[in-house]
Amino acid sequence: MAKQRNGSALFALEGRALDAAKRLEQELRKELETVPVLQSGNMADIGDSWDAMYKGFLARMEKEAPEVLELTGLKAPATQVFKGVQTLPRAYVEYPAIFTSPEKEPRYFMYAPIDYKGEHFTPADSKPVTGKAAAAVDNLLFAGGWLGNAPIVSVKKEGVATPADYVAPTQSELRKAFSYAPNDRVCFLPGGRSLEAVNDYRARTKEWERLIKEACRGIEEETAKQKPAILANLPAGEDVRISCTYSYSSGGGDKAQLLLSIRREGKDSMWNAGKTVDVPESTAYNIKRREGGEYIVTPRKNTEEGKKIAALIDAIPLTPGLRDYPELHANYKIKKDQIGQMLGVNGTVPQVTDAGGYTVLLYNAAPSSKKKSFCPPGAIPLPAEAYEWLKSNDGDRNMRVTAPPMPKEIADILAATHAAEVQKDVGVPRIGAVKRRKGGKDLG
Repeated sequence: MAKQRNGSALFALEGRALDAAKRLEQELRKELETVPVLQSGNMADIGDSWDAMYKGFLARMEKEAPEVLELTGLKAPATQVFKGVQTLPRAYVEYPAIFTSPEKEPRYFMYAPIDYKGEHFTPADSKPVTGKAAAAVDNLLFAGGWLGNAPIVSVKKEGVATPADYVAPTQSELRKAFSYAPNDRVCFLPGGRSLEAVNDYRARTKEWERLIKEACRGIEEETAKQKPAILANLPAGEDVRISCTYSYSSGGGDKAQLLLSIRREGKDSMWNAGKTVDVPESTAYNIKRREGGEYIVTPRKNTEEGKKIAALIDAIPLTPGLRDYPELHANYKIKKDQIGQMLGVNGTVPQVTDAGGYTVLLYNAAPSSKKKSFCPPGAIPLPAEAYEWLKSNDGDRNMRVTAPPMPKEIADILAATHAAEVQKDVGVPRIGAVKRRKGGKDLG
């Protein structure tokens, strides 16, 4: 039986490991008495302040009580390696994490990361927790994901070079593991006419969003006039949040639907926070409640207030989409699945996104159809492995995690792509350039 990789082993701490965890918790409380950390404000700044505190705390413990770090696994990191379809391996160092249960007499549990070889740290004197018992502990600690429990000490993972002895799963294994993603990516860097199309699409989308926000603001302002009547039916001291959002087809071509939401703040009781509130009749619009608690807004055409709202909504054009640009339409065949059909995924119309400072056109294609010749006008092919690497780097950056070092394969691909861009532009009129922006289950 193959060893599990990239998951975690759960232990109920006892004996020496339990004593060490309690000492670690006690010492951390002392640290927080002398080292200030941010509790509010910018989330990135808050995270940085806590990371700095933990770093200083671990340095102090290394000098004063290294045995505590050893017994709690904080000197025994595991290297986990992640590999998917059309990606290169990405390796990260992860540390064991200890959580306390929300009980009158808290219990202490450790999640020990399992490395790429299937090995993990085992806390002294402690018992492994598996199967249904492990699921019960998960629910106790995190309430199915609703409880934001945090470990006693949080050590941020860090990207490292892929170990030389790492053996990647076969393509067949990866295809089976990623069965929810039956289609491959086919990627291009837009240039020339394809870049002009992308720029036009983005400009239209920006204007579309501006007009939607104007209409939403008009609806919110009109609804705010009824706030006294709304609050009259609620407990004294309660308040409400009035907001207008919208829904639309991701593929474009439809008219965005504006949705009004009025929800309680929960000042009288936290259990009432987020509950929907009935909306009084308005001279500006008619409403129809839909599943989820929002109201579909239809402006009245026979009142001055309604005409103002109607004008704002009528000014919103049809939702822009890359389907509006026939030159970008490909001829790829795809494997259809329920999620893809719901999202409008096809082998014709691309998506546009940004990765690593590059603007990228993304197409979906069944592996068997990838060899068909298609390239958007003026574009440069970009291997999916390079796109996925850049996208993962962006994700690490957003989480303030150090990314793994770039493999030579990716560096060579990007260098060749840049050379192709330069060569394409030499001696010819410059129509457009590659635009750079500033700025599941894993077998592993």
